[in-house]
Amino acid sequence: MKAMSGLRFIQKIALLAIFTAAFVLPFFNLPAASAAQTGLSAQTGDYFQNLQNQQNALRTQIKEKEETLKKLQEQEKNLNNQIKTAQKKETTLKNQINQFDQRIQKLAVDIEITETKISQHQLRIRELNLEIKRSEEIIQRNKKNLAELVRTIQSYDHANLLEILLRNKNFSDFLSQTERVQQLQRETQKRLEEIKLAKLKLGGEKTETESEKAELERLTQELDGQKAAAENQKTEKKNLFKITKNQEKNYQKLLSQVEKQQLEIQQGILDLEDKLRFAIDPSKIPAPRPGVLNWPQKGVMSQGYGPTSQTGFTNDAYKFHNGIDVVGGFGTPVRAAKEGVIKATGDNGKYAYGRWIAIEHENGLTTLYGHLSSQIAKPGQKVAVGQIVGYEGSTGFSTGSHLHFTVYATSTFRTEDRWFGLLPLGGSINPLNYL
Repeated sequence: MKAMSGLRFIQKIALLAIFTAAFVLPFFNLPAASAAQTGLSAQTGDYFQNLQNQQNALRTQIKEKEETLKKLQEQEKNLNNQIKTAQKKETTLKNQINQFDQRIQKLAVDIEITETKISQHQLRIRELNLEIKRSEEIIQRNKKNLAELVRTIQSYDHANLLEILLRNKNFSDFLSQTERVQQLQRETQKRLEEIKLAKLKLGGEKTETESEKAELERLTQELDGQKAAAENQKTEKKNLFKITKNQEKNYQKLLSQVEKQQLEIQQGILDLEDKLRFAIDPSKIPAPRPGVLNWPQKGVMSQGYGPTSQTGFTNDAYKFHNGIDVVGGFGTPVRAAKEGVIKATGDNGKYAYGRWIAIEHENGLTTLYGHLSSQIAKPGQKVAVGQIVGYEGSTGFSTGSHLHFTVYATSTFRTEDRWFGLLPLGGSINPLNYL
């Protein structure tokens, strides 16, 4: 039995020696890094170097876009400050036209910023595609080399023992071949590890690519909204010129008429909503706690909810403020405070909420976003929390660019057709109860 075991051991060692002679020796002529990492030829090295050169060029372009973004964002900041200053000036036709021009200019910068971001993400997707190509190539070439190793082993599996032993001049050569076999085993294990790591890297690259594509789609929608807002401003400016014939006295007359109508409409809203607030069923809405809703946009709250004697608002038309006002800057993205369905949208022109969107949520609340410069959501559309639904503006009964955010009990919410458009109404709740 011992003799038989010894014979089998010698046979296995001899077979391994043959595998070494047939497969391993060529590897010893390769640079260490090439054999350890990919076992690839000089031609393959050129292939990967070409991929690297393309990636480096893309990274340079991405960096250039980042520098462009910084400059544009500084312009955006300066224009926002100019708009805020203009809103504080006397209400004249000249100042109103100046505000239109500043908003149009600011939106043009916003559009350029979004287009630059889109270009950045497109470049990053191209870079990721090259990384994916590299990972896939490494995996395929390592698999091919391992397959060749297996075929070599199989071809010598039934070799004659005497033939194997006679190939070695002395025992030292036999041991040397055994050491080479052991090194081959280590290199083979490295290949297997590299395939495993390359697959993990490939999975991460594909996931990141999908994320980049989703962001690209979101930015494309954002760009559409910004372009719509810019067109709205141009149209409003054109209409103002048409109505006033560029005459200050005509503008002041128009302003007086509009303000009178605004006050009448606002009083009607207050009277109806006073009654609707008493109709709220506490059992059908969430208990007050932070985090039920997200803030609808970045900015500063300029007015709170409730009686104007408490909120500090000086406009006599607002005896009760049915929401909160948030100032982020003209054109700031407005986002859904919670996932839900677009219940209704409307445009009240110079009255009430101007352009607005209402979102119904499953928790018994409906949120309203008013004074928008543009809307990019449609009735019946499902929206995710944080999804952009519009942009801050100054449409409707507004003294300056801001977002009016109201929270209604869904059971009390409704819309009514009025001569100035579809009007949202309901029993309001303090948004700060849920933010």
